[in-house]
Amino acid sequence: MKKYMFKRALATSVLTCGLFACSSLVDVKPKTAVDSSTALTTQEAVNAAVNAVYDALQHTDLYGRDLIAIPEVLSDNGRATNNSSRLVAEYQNQPGNHMINWTQDYYGINQANLILAALPKVTMTDAQRNSYLGQCSFLRALMYFDLVKSYAYMPTAIIPEYNRGGVPLSLTGVLTLQQVDYPSRPSIDEVYTQILADLTVAIDKLTGTANSRGPVYATKGAAQALYSRVALYAGKYQESADFATSALASGVGSFQSKTTYVAGWRTAVNPESMFEINFQTNENIGVNLSLQTTFTTLVTLGNTAQTGGFGDVVPTAALLADLESEKDASGAVLDIRRQLYELGTKGRGAQNIETTKFLGKNGTINLDNVPVIRISEMYLNRAESYYRLGREADAIKDLNTIRTRSGLPEKTGLTGAALLDEIIKQRRLEFAFEGHRFWDLKRLGRDIVKTTNLPFTDYRVLARIPISEINNNRKLQQNYNY
Repeated sequence: MKKYMFKRALATSVLTCGLFACSSLVDVKPKTAVDSSTALTTQEAVNAAVNAVYDALQHTDLYGRDLIAIPEVLSDNGRATNNSSRLVAEYQNQPGNHMINWTQDYYGINQANLILAALPKVTMTDAQRNSYLGQCSFLRALMYFDLVKSYAYMPTAIIPEYNRGGVPLSLTGVLTLQQVDYPSRPSIDEVYTQILADLTVAIDKLTGTANSRGPVYATKGAAQALYSRVALYAGKYQESADFATSALASGVGSFQSKTTYVAGWRTAVNPESMFEINFQTNENIGVNLSLQTTFTTLVTLGNTAQTGGFGDVVPTAALLADLESEKDASGAVLDIRRQLYELGTKGRGAQNIETTKFLGKNGTINLDNVPVIRISEMYLNRAESYYRLGREADAIKDLNTIRTRSGLPEKTGLTGAALLDEIIKQRRLEFAFEGHRFWDLKRLGRDIVKTTNLPFTDYRVLARIPISEINNNRKLQQNYNY
């Protein structure tokens, strides 16, 4: 039997134990066989199903590795070491070596769609129903955002002759192959409109959800923060600024000081996180594909005698130069974020400076929660949005909030392109090895300058839609030149 990825992604969710497997976040018994006609008829089943959508984000094609690591190595932040042969082709921007989140994101979207359809029919309190509705709307928005930024241009930077639209929108869950629709690609703007609509629902329905459920569950503050990011990418700068302000006031995530910032990366849950993917001990990805093994050979800080991971992706010389660009009179680096990088071991070959942002939660090697949105981003989203809106004084104020917290002196007198460049530089330094850099360069329409340069006009800026999808759906148009 032929297996088409889009069919599997949309149709198999409730037919597998994955939708109903008990995650460590819920106290329900695992369901290894579920009748699809009665699967989502109780609050217990809905709760388990919602948790399964969160769990889907742990996949290595998503936030388990690729959505964090690949944007770094596609861009000018990360260099592939070839210690394990992984991510070398992505670093070289070889055709077809890009994001591969299509199948897993559509799988999660179908799960969310099925839950949203079932909610009106299941007996539960209005508060419970609103919480599930808000969470699933948030999760669907996040997954569609990850899809459209991978497989399509962004509204702020498009090559018209290469543009084939956004990604298929499927807003109705399916249980069988016969129910699968074969949609064409809507416009990029239509996809962003749907994402923002989902986030508007999430913000409304999560109003009654306690902040204490964050950051591993969606909250109103997390939805406001994601709205700010999506609006920034869409060029809706007033909305991005407004929702950044709301997110900052939400009480979700704690902006860290100069003295606590680095230590925040050594805790199980980063105190700055507004939304974070939670991994329990039994969900350890392991030595081959975890973020720890991908980014460092170290097992513990400063211990170059013991080799752990492969250190497949390390900082480029250009990134390190930016981190070290401001020094005091003695020549010491001022930026405290440089403390999150140190010399790895010789166990995999040449020693490299490596990031230690992911170094084993609670001392457990290869086990880390993954921050998806940190509160620091809201200041930089707002700074850029203010700049675009002509409010340069306000932009500099938010920029300096990040600079002074990072140990750098305030900037004064910046204006025009120089101000924007400094905001983008601080985004680079703040979110290095968190999966932002490639998307920032892409939405700005900038070339990627590294050993193997990638001009923005190159078709390889977009990911290739899986060939099986194109073969199975005659309405689905492949990206240019693939």
